[in-house]
Formats: sequence, C-alpha cells, structure tokens
Amino acid sequence: MQKLESKTLKTHDHRKIYREIYQLKPQTTVIQLLPELKYVSQSMVTSYDMNWDGRPEPKDEKWLAWKVVNQIKQITRKELEYKFKLMPPEIVWHKAVESDKWSVDQMMLVADCVTDEMFDRAMERVKKNLRVKELPTITFKKYSPTLCAQRLHVGDYKNTQETLQIIKEDLEVKGYQVKGAHREIYILPAMGCYPPEKCKTVVSVEIEKKD
Repeated sequence: MQKLESKTLKTHDHRKIYREIYQLKPQTTVIQLLPELKYVSQSMVTSYDMNWDGRPEPKDEKWLAWKVVNQIKQITRKELEYKFKLMPPEIVWHKAVESDKWSVDQMMLVADCVTDEMFDRAMERVKKNLRVKELPTITFKKYSPTLCAQRLHVGDYKNTQETLQIIKEDLEVKGYQVKGAHREIYILPAMGCYPPEKCKTVVSVEIEKKD
C-alpha cells in the first residue's frame, strides 16, 4: 500500500489576522468598526477566582467552551486543511446578580470558516468524551460588524475598571456613549508564570453616537 505523504499546514494566528483587536498600543483609546466575528460562547452565573494567572477563573461552573473549540480545530484541520491557534478567553461582564456572582458570557474567537454544523458536531464530541448527555449553555455566536472603543490595560486584570473609566471619559469628549456590557480579552496565557504588572487585557465596549 502506498504511504500517503503528510502535509505540513500553516498555522493561522488570529491575533495577527485581527491586529486591530489583539495588538493594541497602551495608553490609547481606539474607536473602530470591528469586522464580523464568530465565537464559541458559554453563559454562566458564577463568582471568580481573581488570583488566577492571566485571567479570572470561574468558581461555580466549569469552563468547557474551550473543549468545543479544540474539537472545532480538529474538524477544520482535517476537513478544510485550515489550522488555527487557540485564542485568548474573553469575558462579557453583563451584571452582578448576587453577592460576588456575575452573569457573564465567557468565549473564544474561532475562524471565519467555522459553520453551525461544525459547531454541532464539536458539541457532540465533547459530550461523548465527557460521558454526559448535556453540556452547560454553550452557543455559536456570530457578531455583525460592530462599532467599538478599545484600550489596552497593562497590569493586574483586577484593576481593569480603571481603564474602563478612562474609555468612558474619552468617549464623553468625542461624543459617544457606551452601549451594553463591557468585554475583557485576556491576552496572556492563563497559566503563564509572570508578575501581575505584566498582564495585558484588552477592555472593549460597544458604542454609539450621543443624541
């Protein structure tokens, strides 16, 4: 039997594809129209361990959406010959609901080529691997182009509210206002060994012109 030649695939790093989102310069609030983006998102109501290296760690629910993303990666690599890197986790902080718990969407960006059918298959694979009938509320979200203001926070992510306040002040001057909950993108690896002052978090808000 003839041996099939293995093919080395290029690894697509969406941090570089979407530099305008993931490679911001510090001390600058950027207003821009973000392109259409796709995410695997997990809705949770949870408190967070805020001493986790690189990002908050949910205490009350297991963060499983990344397992679905890993299965999607296998599907796109095998079927489309499209290999992509796992992206940083992002959290949309909707609202505090009780004591120290928050209603959030914790998510990861996936490649544009990912489809609903691929997502469904990835979900089934994770259920099978975990030997469960159901998973937490994990969905495939497609965001249309969105006008956002973003700023890079350098330092402990526990202090990102300081950066969010600066964004709001900059928007006030420019005639914009925040629309909805803010999002945080935790750029550095979750388990990286580095001091908190070197953490990098993108703080992002959807915006609109004031009336």
